Amino acid sequence: MDNYAFCSIIELAAHLELKNISAEALTRIFLSRIDKHNQLLNAYINVFPEQALEQARESDVRRKKGMSLGWLDGIPMGIKDLCEIEGSITTGGSKEWINRISTETAEVIEKLRAHGVVILGKTHTVEWAFGGWGTNALLGTPRNPWDRWQHRIPGGSSSGSAVAVAAGLAAAAIGTDTGGSVRIPAALNSVTGLKTTVGRIATQGVLPLSHSLDSVGVFTRCADDAAIVFDAMMNAPAQSRLQENYRIHGLEGADLGGKVICVLPDEQYETQVQRSVRLGVRDMVRMAEMAGAKLVRKALPFSMETAMNNCGRLIAAEGWRVHKEHIADPEKQIDPNVRQRVLAGQNIDDRNYAELLAQHAAMKTIWQEWMDGVDALLIPATPFTALPLNQVDENSTSIGFFTRFVNWTGACALSIQAGFDPQNLPVGAQLVGKANHEYTLLQIASVIQRMTAWHAYHPMVG
Repeated sequence: MDNYAFCSIIELAAHLELKNISAEALTRIFLSRIDKHNQLLNAYINVFPEQALEQARESDVRRKKGMSLGWLDGIPMGIKDLCEIEGSITTGGSKEWINRISTETAEVIEKLRAHGVVILGKTHTVEWAFGGWGTNALLGTPRNPWDRWQHRIPGGSSSGSAVAVAAGLAAAAIGTDTGGSVRIPAALNSVTGLKTTVGRIATQGVLPLSHSLDSVGVFTRCADDAAIVFDAMMNAPAQSRLQENYRIHGLEGADLGGKVICVLPDEQYETQVQRSVRLGVRDMVRMAEMAGAKLVRKALPFSMETAMNNCGRLIAAEGWRVHKEHIADPEKQIDPNVRQRVLAGQNIDDRNYAELLAQHAAMKTIWQEWMDGVDALLIPATPFTALPLNQVDENSTSIGFFTRFVNWTGACALSIQAGFDPQNLPVGAQLVGKANHEYTLLQIASVIQRMTAWHAYHPMVG
C-alpha cells in the first residue's frame, strides 16, 4: 500500500476515481508514514490526523454522489508553517511562537480546501523563512531523505515541505519563495518545485518576510502535478482537465517545437559548480533540444552575484521592518543565524531602502526585455548537492547563487529533477521564465519529464 505514497497526483486522482482506494484509506497511508518516519525526518512540526480523516471522509461522500471537485479532491497535502489556518498553531519556524494560535486562514488554504484537498499538517521551515540551507537551530532541521546514514541539509526555507513530498509523507506540499525557498529544497530533495510570480498567488494569511519578494509555491513529483496545484491556488474548482488548461494557454503539444530556450556557457555561471550539477543541466538541455526546442546562447544583462546580493539586502531591509520588535529583544529565543541576517536590515535606512525598491523595479523591466523572444533560461538550481549538516557555513550565501536573481528580477521559475551525483544525491535544474509565464515553464518541464525518469525515483526511507 505504501506505493500509493509515491504516486503522482494524476495517478492518485485516477485511483480515487476508479475506486481502487478511498480518500480515507489514502490519507491513512500518509498518516501512517508520518507516524513512522517523521521522528527521524522532522518534516512536520504539527500533524492534524482527526481533521485530515474527516476531510477525506467528506471527499469520499462527494465522490459517491458523483460530485467530485476535480483533480485534488481527496489528495493529502502538507502546508508550510507560514500559512495561517484558523484555530491551529502557526509558528513561522520560531520557538517564540511555538504556541501561537492562528485567528485567520490564508486565502491560498481556502482555495485548496475548496478543491477538496486533505490537509495533513504543517511542515517545518527556517525561522521566518529567512535561510536557504534549511536549518533551524531551535526547532530542529529536517533531514534530507536521500542519505540514510548522515544528516544532510534539506535546503530552505521550505525544508519540511520538500522532505515530506520526497519521502512520501505528502502527495504535494505548499511552500513559499523569497530568495529560492522553493527551488533550493526541491533540487536537493529531487522533487519538482514551482516558484510563482509575486502577486500571482494571494499571500493574505501567509506570514511575511519581504512583501516585495514573497511568493507562494508548490512541491510535487512532476510538472503536470505542479500545474494542477498552481491552477487550484488561483481558481475555483472546475471540470477542465490539465490538457485543456495547457490548450487555453496555447501550450498544447507533445514536443517543444517553436520554444526558445537560453543556456549559459559554464564560464558565465560566475561561481564554481559541482561537476554532477553541470552534467545534469546539460542533460536537460539535450532533452529540450531533442524535443524540438531552439537553443540560444547569450550573456545575462547583469551580474548574478550582484543581483543575489541586492536581493539579500532587500529581504533584510523588509525583514527588519517586519520582525524588528522580536530581533531587537536579546532575551527572545531566535535562531542566531536568522537574527544575524535580519539585523543586517537595520543598517538600511529609508533612503537606501527606497533606492533598493527602485533598482528592483528597474530589474523587472530589464529582465522582461532580455527575455523577449525567449521562453525559458535553463541553468542549475543550486551550485552543489546536499551537504552534510555539520559542514554548513551559514555565513555563505552560495546555496542561493542561482535562485536569488530570479526574485530580484520578478521572474517565475521551476526546479526539476536532473539526475544524481556519485553519492546518489539529487541534482536539480532550473527553468526561469518571464513574469506570469508559469504555464510555459510547466509545459516545457512536462515534455522533458516525459523523456526522462528522474522524477519517478524516490528515496528508500527507514
